[in-house]
Amino acid sequence: MAALAGSLFFDRRPTENECSSLVAALQPMTPDGVSVHAEPGLVMVHGAFDVWAGERSAQQPARSSSGLVMTWDGRLDNRDDLLLRLSGRLGNDASDDAIALSTFERWGVEGLRLLIGDWSLVIWDSRQRTLHLARDYMGVRPLYYLADSQAIMWSSSLGELAIRADRADALDEAFVARFMALQFSTDVTPYQGIRGVPTATCVSFSPEGAETRQRFWHLQPGLTRYRDKGQYEEHLRALWIEAVGSRLRAEGTVWAELSGGLDSSSVVCIADALIKAGRVTASAIQPLSHVTLKSPEGDERRFIAEVEARVGVPSEVIGVEDHQDLVDSEWDWVSPFAARGVGLAMVRHVTRRGGRAILSGRVGDTVMGCLPDNSLAVLDDFEQGSVITALAKMRRWCRATQKPFVEIAWGLAVAYWHAGLTKTTQGHLNESQQAGLDLVTPRFQLLVRGDTSVASAFSRVTPSKCRLASSVLAYSLTGRLNIPILPPGVIHTYPFVHRPLVEYILAIPGEELSAPGETRSLMRRAFEGLVPERILRRTSKGHYAPAATRAARPLAASMLPVERLEVVRRGWIDPQKLEAMIHMLVHGGGRTGVDVRRVLRLEQWLTSRDRRGPAAMPKRKEVITNAIRSA
Repeated sequence: MAALAGSLFFDRRPTENECSSLVAALQPMTPDGVSVHAEPGLVMVHGAFDVWAGERSAQQPARSSSGLVMTWDGRLDNRDDLLLRLSGRLGNDASDDAIALSTFERWGVEGLRLLIGDWSLVIWDSRQRTLHLARDYMGVRPLYYLADSQAIMWSSSLGELAIRADRADALDEAFVARFMALQFSTDVTPYQGIRGVPTATCVSFSPEGAETRQRFWHLQPGLTRYRDKGQYEEHLRALWIEAVGSRLRAEGTVWAELSGGLDSSSVVCIADALIKAGRVTASAIQPLSHVTLKSPEGDERRFIAEVEARVGVPSEVIGVEDHQDLVDSEWDWVSPFAARGVGLAMVRHVTRRGGRAILSGRVGDTVMGCLPDNSLAVLDDFEQGSVITALAKMRRWCRATQKPFVEIAWGLAVAYWHAGLTKTTQGHLNESQQAGLDLVTPRFQLLVRGDTSVASAFSRVTPSKCRLASSVLAYSLTGRLNIPILPPGVIHTYPFVHRPLVEYILAIPGEELSAPGETRSLMRRAFEGLVPERILRRTSKGHYAPAATRAARPLAASMLPVERLEVVRRGWIDPQKLEAMIHMLVHGGGRTGVDVRRVLRLEQWLTSRDRRGPAAMPKRKEVITNAIRSA
């Protein structure tokens, strides 16, 4: 992986000083060297952080004979397929970045849809004097930019770009409103004018600075149907091996989060099997668990032990309560999404042990259909005209969910009607989102509006899968896997968002995914023998809300009186409503305090910024140019 940064100045000014400053900014984040491409008005910097096999030998920035220059941050999971498509155009260089550059050179922006994996890139076309910024469909690798009448600046690091662009004190109130409403958007960051590059999109700039956006991937899963139901299981197993195996293309030990749930256990168990079979580059898998040691509702160590026995490696356990106040003073000022608490403790633990990559089971619930009521699958039968079959299945769902037949039928009718509307409109706030929005002042409430981006991004999705498609796209289009913002040193990667896996799940019949009385029935059948039986059959999950609520109460009480809070003094939060919510939480009013905790996080963020102050923000030091590893 890597850190990318750069600037394009329209007046073609000399860039020696900009080059030195960028190298100095990236050096602390990228221990494996910094390389540069510079010409009048342009500087492109690549900071190496080698994780995947082959990265050490790659030469970046990469160049093509047609005048393209590229900096690349990522991992390609379909290298063999692309090498066949490119049919010898690469010569002796088969690195991921060379493959990506050749793909763009041959097929242009449309060719970016062929790149499967976690990636972001910057491409400079010296002949056309155009600049292209792009990210993969899920936006796992961060990339931010700012464009004005004089220049375009970009960076993998939000904090680095905010300082360089002199926007560290230009806070965006629309971000605050969206943060409280949990309405994420790549177009809105804490800093005015700074945006995230949209997922599955190439942002291009002409020589005059005109910005255009071209989306190169849409969710179009089509239909996959097998006569033999066992083939659904075989196909899922093959894709899961591919999803996990591609993320084990790393030397040494790869770490993996292990909660004891089905998702993280599936990641650890298949990773261990692939490593022991010698099918991947990684030499070992090391589980890592965070556990509520003082809260039995969230203590999953009995399930973690099942996986430990299967793989023969004890998980390294981090206590949630022991680290709930942990803060990274160097990065906490950047965003209220900056990692804190046990999440930060886990990253630091892996870094101290020399690890660089962490596998995560995040998004597994969404992708694999963790739905107690998946009666929407019946819509597939209605669409095929199999009315009698559909009615029989509706009765089975009635028994499984203990809902009346009329309620199931009404839910199907509403879902079918909404399936058409979903593609043209989107955007109610759920209860949790509305609770947060209710705490902001009226002026801020006007800054939150309905979001139609999810609705417009998919087509050819069957009505039975519209809800699942919307959930997947809610992650994809908002770049939510960039949250929390982590300090340099470790990257996370997510097998459950492997694009072929997601597209397969959305293409198969809904009834295969979850059956009456058995959530995630396909996953449980397909992973038989790969995951310990006790975990494969469990239907419960660790309940962390009580521990979080207990931890939140003293913090909430410390916010009184609310008039002294910076979020109130700035006019962001309604003091009367906040005080009422705090009293309700502190005195056990039946609320979990999620909305109050969002306010607390904003206050902590502002406090960390005030503590550093503009004068104490990180400064870019000058470096001598012969210390730069120039490609």
